[in-house]
Order: sequence, then structure tokens, then C-alpha cells
Amino acid sequence: MKDVVIIGAGITGLSVAWRLIDKGFNVKIVEADSNVGGLAKSIKIDNYYFDIGPHSFFSEDKEVFDSIMSLFHGEESAMPFSKRTVKMWFRNRYVDYPLSAKSVLFQMGLMSPILSFLSFAKSYIKNVIVKRDTNTPLTIEEWAINNFGKYLFLNFFKPYTEQFWKISTSELSHRVIPSSRKMDFAKTLKHLLINKYLELSKREPGKLSLVQRDSLPSYYPKKGFGEIGERIAKNVLKNKTEIYFNEKVEEIAINDDKSFNVKSKNKSIKSDYVISTIPIDSIVPKFNPKPDIQILEDSSKLEYLSLVLLYLITKKKDVINCQYCYYIDRPYNRISEMNNFSTDLSPANENILTVEISCLKNSDLWNLSDDEIYDLCISSIEKDKILKKEDIEDFKIVKIPSVYPIYRKEYETYLNKTNEYFSKIKNFSSVGRQGSFYYGDIDQMVRIGFDEADKIISDNF
Repeated sequence: MKDVVIIGAGITGLSVAWRLIDKGFNVKIVEADSNVGGLAKSIKIDNYYFDIGPHSFFSEDKEVFDSIMSLFHGEESAMPFSKRTVKMWFRNRYVDYPLSAKSVLFQMGLMSPILSFLSFAKSYIKNVIVKRDTNTPLTIEEWAINNFGKYLFLNFFKPYTEQFWKISTSELSHRVIPSSRKMDFAKTLKHLLINKYLELSKREPGKLSLVQRDSLPSYYPKKGFGEIGERIAKNVLKNKTEIYFNEKVEEIAINDDKSFNVKSKNKSIKSDYVISTIPIDSIVPKFNPKPDIQILEDSSKLEYLSLVLLYLITKKKDVINCQYCYYIDRPYNRISEMNNFSTDLSPANENILTVEISCLKNSDLWNLSDDEIYDLCISSIEKDKILKKEDIEDFKIVKIPSVYPIYRKEYETYLNKTNEYFSKIKNFSSVGRQGSFYYGDIDQMVRIGFDEADKIISDNF
């Protein structure tokens, strides 16, 4: 049977292996970190489980849903239903997020709904009269004004988007808004008033439209989201698959017979197939023979946003009254209250707040010390009456260099050229959030992994 090397033991890489082992493929996974899960892992420090994220599991894809839930067969209580509660702190008040008709009409003050409606009506009429060329890519600025009007763009989309991405909305593609959040105002109004949010928890996965995706029933493992990746890995390892930890791939040599030699500091593995799930700008320079200069330049322009995570350990309960809340005009973008995901993530008398700060790699913010990051955030946290300094027992800092693909307005040009280069390498694929340059949810990464495995299976059976 064919040999397959997977670079990266995140959810996509593990899902490829999970599918392949059932068909008898010889699979080896090379992972630069000391554990599995990638961006969906949980880091255990002392008696705490710290998520990178955090995430929830939900899916309308029945096969993916059933596959993940099967990991907890016989112990369903370890993966309970977790109702998602999301807010945004907007002008010193909480509003629903993603932005809904309800939040615009009832939660944003007296003048906001009036100005929002007038601005939306102006954009709507303009769109009806002037037909846009659908082949021309939209920036986030154009998309938001077209769909929500200029008032909401200036007061909502622009400040949050630029705070998160550290890039002007006129320079970003509208794809920075995840597809599951792309509701225009009219669709949101219909979703609220006609569908009335439905009893979605009673519906079977797979029967919902994309617009309703954010209302799918969600689940969260008691011991942190990383348990999903860990359980997939256990299944994979039962079938004699090997996972090499703390091994960063340094070279992918393409042999004359079109096989590969994947080399790290301590390993050299020959394989018939290579599946990469690491960032595109990292994988391209590793090929031998070396790609030409133009491909190296194009792939280097596919950038990723970094993430700094500040974990605050506190004895205070019910801090933000939701699972997570987004913030505008603050040093951080989102705060998650981990007790609202699972009370098993910390000792019984404690709670964890995960404070997320996005930044560009090697920026001044990225290079701050742990104490400087804490000091940067705590003044705003106290000002908004989230926590006081005396409420905080301890804090931890984790930095992740490549998290979110940055969709600059010209990114598709560079991605297409890089994918064209990849297509010429027989039996090589670059997949997953990092490898596909695709900002998707966990279930979509599982699907990408399954589909990639199915391609290899179909080539050999």
C-alpha cells in the first residue's frame, strides 16, 4: 500500500489520516509542536486547560457531525451540548453578534436604527439602479456599504475590522468576513422576523442553509476543545500510524521517480504522497528543486495574522454573561469566559478569561513582553468593569505566529499562481485553514481532510 506523509497534526491533517488508515495506507504525520490539534488544541498547564480560540463544534454536514460525535460514543456526557452566546460591546452596551436586525433595531440606541435604516435604504436603491460588475472583487468597505449602508460601515464594520486585521478596509477583500456571517440586512431581517430563529437545536445537521449556520446546535468537550484532536489521534495511532512530534520539516525533496523525501532535523521519510497543512508561505521554500523566484515571491505575499492570547485566572464567576464578546476600540478583539464553555477547564473555585489580541507577525505588539501585554489590556478591562486587578489570581501568555489568512484585495492573484505551481507537483496537496488559505470552521477542516483522503483513495482503488 502507498506511503503518505502528512505535515501538521492539526484537525485537517488528522482527518486525512483518519480516513486513510481505514483503507490500509501507511501514514506518517510530522508535527513541529509537542502535541496534536494545531489551532484547535488545548494547552494543559497545571490544573488548567487553555484553548487556542476557543472553538465550538457544530456542523450541517451529517457525515462530519456523526464522525466527530462517534469519538465520544458511550460517554456522551464528555461532549455536551453548549449553547453559543455571543455579544459585542458597542458604545458601552452589549449587542448581538453577528450583527442582526434585532441588534440594530433594539440594542443600539434610539438614533442608530433610524440612521442605519436610512443609510441602508440609500445603498439598497443605489444597488437596484446601478448593477455592479459581479466579476470585480469587492473590498470589505464596498461589501459592507452595499449590504448594510454607510452608517453601519463607519460605526461598526470599519472600526472592528481595522482593529482586528491591522489593515485598512479599502485594502482587504470582503472574504475577511467568514461566509457563515455574510448576511445582508434584508436576509438578517427575514431570518429574525420570519424564521424567528426557529428551534434549531431540534433539527438534524445538514438541513440548514448557510445563513442559518451560526444558529446550529454546538458542542464542547468538557476537558477543552483539544480533546477532539486528541481522540482522533488515538484512533489514528491504533492503526500503527506514527506521529513524529517536535519535528519541523526542513526540506521536501522531489525524487526522479516523483516520490518524495520529507526531511526534518532527525527524520528522513520517503513517501508516495505528501499532504501539507502548514502555512503556504512556509511550505513553498522547502521544496527541492527550489521553485523559481516568482513563485517564491508570490507565495510570500500570502500572509497570516498572528494571535497573542492572555489567559486571566480569576475566582470571579459570571464575568461577561456570555461565552464570548467582541470589543471595538480596545487593545483586544475578543474575551471568552471559559466557565461558560465548561466548568472542568479550571479548578472548581476558579474561572478563566481568554483575551485575544491579533497582530501582524513581528510587529511591536507581537514583541511585547508578557508583563507589557498584561499591562496593555488590564486598564481597559478595569475601565469596562470586566475585572479588577485584585480579581486576577494569575495570568498566562501564549503567542501563535500564523492563525488567520489575510485576505488582501489582491490575494487571489497570488493564491492562484501558487496553486498552479502546486498542481504541477504530482501527489502533493496543500490543504486546511493554513494550507488552503481558507478561513473556515473546524467541521469544514474535517470535511477538507476527508475529501483530500478520498482523492488519494480513488487514485489507488
